[in-house]
Amino acid sequence: MTELERLQEAKIPCKETGIEVKHTFCSVCEPLFHCGIDAYVKDGRVVKIEGTPDYPVSNGNLCPKGHANRQYIYRADRIQTPLRRTGPRGSGQFEEISWEEAYREIAARLKQLKAAYGPESVLFYSGYAKWYRSFLQRLAHSFGSPNFGSESSTCHMATVEAWKDMVGTFSAYDVQNAATFMAWAVNPYHSKPTQLRQLYEVKERGQKIVVIDPRVTPMTTKLADLHLRIRPGTDGALALGMGKLIIDNGWVDRDYVEHHVHGFEAYAGYVRQFDLKRVCEITGLAAKDVERATEWYATNKPSCISQSGAPIVHHRNGYQTFRAIMSLSAITGNYDVKGGNFPIGETYSHQWAGFQTREHEFTHATKPKDAPPRIGDRRFPLWEHFMDEGQMTDLTRQIREGTPYPVKAVMAFGLNHRMFPEPHKILEAVDELEFVMSAELFMTDMCRHSDIVLPVCTSFEREEFKVYPGGFATYIKPVIAPLYSARPDSTIIKELADVLDLDDPLLRSGYENCVRWMLSDCALSLDDCIREDRPVRVPDARPYEPGAYTARGYDTPTGKFELYSTSIERYAPGLSPLPTYTPPWDRAEPEEYPMVLSVGARLPFALHSRMHEVPWTRSLRPDPMADLNDGDAAALGVGEGDWITIESTAGTLAVRANPTARILPGCLQMYHGYREADANELVGSVHLDPYSGYPGYNCVRCRIRKGGGKA
Repeated sequence: MTELERLQEAKIPCKETGIEVKHTFCSVCEPLFHCGIDAYVKDGRVVKIEGTPDYPVSNGNLCPKGHANRQYIYRADRIQTPLRRTGPRGSGQFEEISWEEAYREIAARLKQLKAAYGPESVLFYSGYAKWYRSFLQRLAHSFGSPNFGSESSTCHMATVEAWKDMVGTFSAYDVQNAATFMAWAVNPYHSKPTQLRQLYEVKERGQKIVVIDPRVTPMTTKLADLHLRIRPGTDGALALGMGKLIIDNGWVDRDYVEHHVHGFEAYAGYVRQFDLKRVCEITGLAAKDVERATEWYATNKPSCISQSGAPIVHHRNGYQTFRAIMSLSAITGNYDVKGGNFPIGETYSHQWAGFQTREHEFTHATKPKDAPPRIGDRRFPLWEHFMDEGQMTDLTRQIREGTPYPVKAVMAFGLNHRMFPEPHKILEAVDELEFVMSAELFMTDMCRHSDIVLPVCTSFEREEFKVYPGGFATYIKPVIAPLYSARPDSTIIKELADVLDLDDPLLRSGYENCVRWMLSDCALSLDDCIREDRPVRVPDARPYEPGAYTARGYDTPTGKFELYSTSIERYAPGLSPLPTYTPPWDRAEPEEYPMVLSVGARLPFALHSRMHEVPWTRSLRPDPMADLNDGDAAALGVGEGDWITIESTAGTLAVRANPTARILPGCLQMYHGYREADANELVGSVHLDPYSGYPGYNCVRCRIRKGGGKA
């Protein structure tokens, strides 16, 4: 027993040992459900962390990433002071400068570029985490630039786009009250462990759980009543085949369809071609399993469908697949009902908590009028119509081509180029820019290609306002002083507004005042949050009443759930308004590249690239590895840890092999973001969904051979 554990057991107050217990949360991974942390602090240093009991959503639990927070905070490559590049981009040659010097140079360069090329020539970019995004977007707008972008160009927001297309607002699922849960590409054991307690509770009450996933996962083995082990990228064909079965068996909710659905007849005509035999040939599923899953969903009601933020839309046919899946909620009347999928708005920072703030008004109050199109708007017009930011998968093209106008600078807050396909092309394009600033925690490759680098804080070192489901809000305070000379992103944004002399007194008044303004219409004041160490319930928060949205009409052009999209018809006339199915790859690829690679399925100890340099988490998988079917490995003569080479049309990668029965024959799975072997380099930069611009990470044709790695 350690001294700290002995003192805790003896109930000796921490203050007698010089240890204070302070409250914060973990911002390493899931941005919507940051888990509460009790930080044990001695002499200004975090010496231990635990989960905060009774914290909203997390309830005292922490995943492996959360438990590694101390090593994350004190990583050896933390940036300690502002830096100015002295050598070629990418060389890593910098000199230390003061904050004042850094700000003077940034302001001079931005003003110069604004005068020469217009404010739109400067891109303001936000990566993880999402907490300061409304402030950075307002900074862009106040500067005069329409170009705000984020890692949401490859994560989550395509699902928001699709829901807006179908029903006018983002929607969630009410698993707590469902009789059947159709979990499409869901494995919360690795991606959202905060959901597991709820899933075990509903399972014990007799809820039917269907999991559609090519892999065998803890979700499929521990919770699923039925596992549909589908071929990657064929989910759309399955959903359309389910639609046909529902129609043929008379399981359609005719009243809902008649009054609240647009395009049912066209949809019904299209799904006729997806008979059970064809669907099974495409998906590799057994007919009896497809029929059983469909009957459960359509008749054992209410039923809900999950919508994970990336797995479905990370295909080249992902947007239409997502629409095809969620169309099932329309034809069965499982939308906007208790236990089904239901509409939600946004309270703050992409989270719904049952009350309203003025965040949207704050973000867009200074939006420039008559600005030129944002990056990606012309290439992805549907994204442009529905989303409030540019599509960054078009950034490299616009930098290099200079059309419809030149991009000359990037103000990068946490820009991780490894979030994009063929990430080396991002760095090559960045090197063509006249000015690049990076605000970061660690010395990333993007920082090495920047002119000015600014050190920022972790969640343990700064303030942040946050909301949680159930009507909770909190305002965390620093539990330790900022390390070295780091500053919070929000402070940097405020100070940039100052040195640029922007006409935006609210933004320049600072983070706390801005949040106070956004809460000015709420029954809870910011001071109420500041006084408390833990989340507090907002008095005017109310749970959504099922059916209310349907009663008033949906925020779509027709006022209905649109199976036939009038928005696609109007804004993207070359694309199909119906949720159609197309194969997720070029038809010529399978002959030369017979295997399918899926990139990015979560590991319980990784999140993009930010945990790869943390000793505890890296020790759990020291080398980049590809999971492949054990039969495929045996045919190649490959064993555990042997080197294999993966080739695609985009590139070649040598990694370790991890043979397993959990992967389908002919398939590979690999996590991304490793400096020495980034799986995203195998994903072509043109392998994009035309509706959303999202990369097709989860379905890349490839081939493999033994060998090719280190001796």
